[in-house]
Amino acid sequence: MAAAALAAVALLCVYVGLYGSVAGSWIAHAVELAASAFAWCAGRRRPAPTRRAVTFLALGLFAYFLADVSWWVQREMGSGLEVAPSDVLYLCSYAALALGVWRLAGSRTCSRDERLANWIDSAAVLGAGLTLAWALSLASSSSGADLPAGTRLVWSLYPALDALLVLVGVRLLTQGALGRWYAVCFTVGAGLWLLGDLGYLLGADASVMSLPLDTGWMLGAVLMALLSLSPVSPMAEVDATRAAVPRGLGRLALPLGSLVVPAGMEAVNDVSGAEDTPGLLLVTTVALTALVFARAALLVRGEAAARAGLVSQQRYSAALAAHSSDAVVVLSRDGRLLSDPAGLPALFQLDGTQDLEAGDLVRALGLSADEAHVMFRRALQAAGEVVDAELTCVRGGVSFWIGVRLADLTDNPDVGGIVVHVTDITDRKRAEEALAHQAFHDDLTGLANRALFADRVDQALRRGARGQGQPAVVFIDLDGFKGVNDTLGHPAGDSLLRQVAARLRSVVRADDTVARLGGDEFAVLVEQSGSGPDEAVATAERVLAALAAPVVLDGQSVTVSGSVGIAVGDADATSDTLLGDADIAMYAAKVAGRGRSVVFDSAMRDSAVAARELEQELQGALAADEFRLVYQPVVDLADGAVTGFEALLRWDSRALGAVSPDRFVPVAEASGLIEDIGAWVLREACAAAADWRAEHGRDVTMAVNVSAVQLTSPHLVEHITEALALSGLPASALVLEVTETALVADPDRASECLAALRALGLRLALDDFGTGYSSLAHLRQFTVDVLKIDRSFVATIGEDGVLPPIVRGMIDLGRTLGLEIVAEGVETEVQRRLLVDGRCDLAQGYLFARPLEPADASLLLLASTARTGA
Repeated sequence: MAAAALAAVALLCVYVGLYGSVAGSWIAHAVELAASAFAWCAGRRRPAPTRRAVTFLALGLFAYFLADVSWWVQREMGSGLEVAPSDVLYLCSYAALALGVWRLAGSRTCSRDERLANWIDSAAVLGAGLTLAWALSLASSSSGADLPAGTRLVWSLYPALDALLVLVGVRLLTQGALGRWYAVCFTVGAGLWLLGDLGYLLGADASVMSLPLDTGWMLGAVLMALLSLSPVSPMAEVDATRAAVPRGLGRLALPLGSLVVPAGMEAVNDVSGAEDTPGLLLVTTVALTALVFARAALLVRGEAAARAGLVSQQRYSAALAAHSSDAVVVLSRDGRLLSDPAGLPALFQLDGTQDLEAGDLVRALGLSADEAHVMFRRALQAAGEVVDAELTCVRGGVSFWIGVRLADLTDNPDVGGIVVHVTDITDRKRAEEALAHQAFHDDLTGLANRALFADRVDQALRRGARGQGQPAVVFIDLDGFKGVNDTLGHPAGDSLLRQVAARLRSVVRADDTVARLGGDEFAVLVEQSGSGPDEAVATAERVLAALAAPVVLDGQSVTVSGSVGIAVGDADATSDTLLGDADIAMYAAKVAGRGRSVVFDSAMRDSAVAARELEQELQGALAADEFRLVYQPVVDLADGAVTGFEALLRWDSRALGAVSPDRFVPVAEASGLIEDIGAWVLREACAAAADWRAEHGRDVTMAVNVSAVQLTSPHLVEHITEALALSGLPASALVLEVTETALVADPDRASECLAALRALGLRLALDDFGTGYSSLAHLRQFTVDVLKIDRSFVATIGEDGVLPPIVRGMIDLGRTLGLEIVAEGVETEVQRRLLVDGRCDLAQGYLFARPLEPADASLLLLASTARTGA
């Protein structure tokens, strides 16, 4: 830019030095041609919306160059024409320049009032310019009255058209559509042309051209060409420059300034003694005054609309504030309320009193005065930085939360105090609490979940490490929950879990934590004062007692029990190890017979590992065909004939080898696998009995043991029906053996199940009679067909030849009740003979045969048939 400016100054100096010569004229013409070429090239690089407008600008400058050359040629040839072809080119250049600049100042993005204001401003400037040009043209022609009227008219058009270019330049400035400096350059260039033409008209000799006039015309062309460099598109970016447009009273400067022209002309005429033109001055003054009045009316209307908009915005803001959960107040440093209290929302619940202080707001919010004072001091010390916090308030006994933001803007002249922004965040805080509750509580029961329970256990262990007592975990697993789900459906199971949760809450202390760990597993964290298990054991007893009461589900009474494991924390315990130990103890309780509690000791860990390994192997044993049945014959003591068999389950594990029933059956019961295994046993045993009856023509019976889990299962009747149907075995040939323990686990459910089984035509046997609970009471409550004397009683029959009284009593009791008597574990001839003498019907034991494989059992049955003929 500096180099270009220096080059321009140097060229101007050369031009001044050569002025009046042919070279000077060619320099002027070259500058004008360069200006038009410059505008043309700049227009080619502009975006489409303004390219055509700049093209018109370039054409106007080129026409002006041609007109200047034509006028120079005319002068050199000595032509005496007052109006020549060059004047046509001059007038065309004005038209092209005005059209191009008018398009650049396009107003499609302006409002209607603004467009009208622009037209008024332009009309005022144009009117003043035309008046001035007309007056001056009359003055210039006063000494040459012999000039033709056409010549005088053409000469008068030049300043008028210059004024038109100044008008469009002013329009560029007032609309702010283009860069301001480029618009100023064009307006100044048009002004130089106007001064040059006015000077030409006022010159004493019209044929003599002075250096200032020619230089002004040349510089005017250059300045107008610079408009082609304007960087802003008026159609796309007018809004971005809108702030630069003169507003308010400043916009009146143009029309008001035009009023000076008539008065100034009158003053000049008075001083110079020139001829007055009162008609022209009067018309001009009236027209310009009307334009100024219209312009002022638009300005007043705009200001009124702005004030109305401001009032509307104030009402809008007040309406929003009145129904907002936010409040903004301004306080002085000594706590006085500086802002208008009428605008405070209902958050403060104030009565509109004017003389309020910060303490009134604190009391209205139910906020702690100490907390409010701390926040206020922090804001003063923050030196304008924002201080925020979330505070709990209590009003009318109800707690809620507010978010507070304070900023000390005392030094800000528009504020002059401490701005306090208060927001009601109660809904958000409650939502956060709800989410936190969902994250750490069970959705179904509302109890703590595993994550929260583990955290509470860790905290209790840390307190225990400081000598505040050792916590204990009571682990509870519901017995029979799967049967409820299968029988009554999952909604009933969910209801059962909710009722169990309520019972657990009712039997623990306030400091203890109850959790649902998942499924039907619950846990209680017992905050013990000592290091022993006494408090936890007492809690477990209360839990078992609470679970023992029947639960009503869908109108049906259901009884569930719980297997409870207890583990006490020590110095090395963690939440995971303590829960794991309690789980091991619970598993031991379940294997031991359910409905009981077991306290963990370290020896259980190895047993639990073995049990878990056994359970893992047991999972796939049935599918791997690892189970088999052996058959213990039942013999008639009167003649030694085989009357039936008892099916006994055996497991030959590929990984563990032969596993005794005493080991795997409790594990199968505890894991729930016993149902599928029991269904398989029923099918195999019934099929074997049906084959033997068909092969040997004997009405042999088949006895199958049923566990407590099977007895409470809703699928037992279905499994038996399926086994009988598949095998074709008559129901009367199937004997189901149940233990006293299985009956007392859930007496009501057992009674219902036994009644359903008897309805099928089956026979029921009470196994291990005398070893369990109140046997006589059970014989009275449960209807059975067979009474089996446990081998522990049969073993008391010695070589003294006397039948023990307890055995004789059992036989007599069974006969009195009309039951079939079977003695188990008969191993000697003396035992057989004394049982015969005591009128015992049937017996099992090694004296007759060990448990047999199916083929051996069939051979034994064949031999018995041949020996007895039956």
